[in-house]
Amino acid sequence: MSDDRDTLIKELLAESFGLRTKAEQLSQYVETRVAELVKVRKALGTHETGEAHRRLTEEIAALRAGLEDVTRQRNEMQSRLDDLLASHERLAETLTAASDQRDRLRARLAEVEGSREFRLARRLAALLPFLRSVS
Repeated sequence: MSDDRDTLIKELLAESFGLRTKAEQLSQYVETRVAELVKVRKALGTHETGEAHRRLTEEIAALRAGLEDVTRQRNEMQSRLDDLLASHERLAETLTAASDQRDRLRARLAEVEGSREFRLARRLAALLPFLRSVS
């Protein structure tokens, strides 16, 4: 049970690392696209007529659409990352609670096994088969 939780926690951590890496890549992509957009706007200011203007306007529209798509993807990935982090925290709390309970039970078992009454009961249990065979 503990191995399953450890495996799940490891998988969640790996998934969250992958999502963070992907978010960083998307951020770099967005920055690149914004830089291209600024470059296109500057070029648009110098070429305000005709075909060049139309072409640049279309390129700006394509860049905006790409930027919106990347922003949407980044928001989705951030949401997934947040969900994974919350799940990881819940699992860590559950694991801690289960470990604490196990430790308390082990301590109680050691206390019971160390008691005088338990040792006496074990001796009596060992003698019972012998007493039955005598009668």
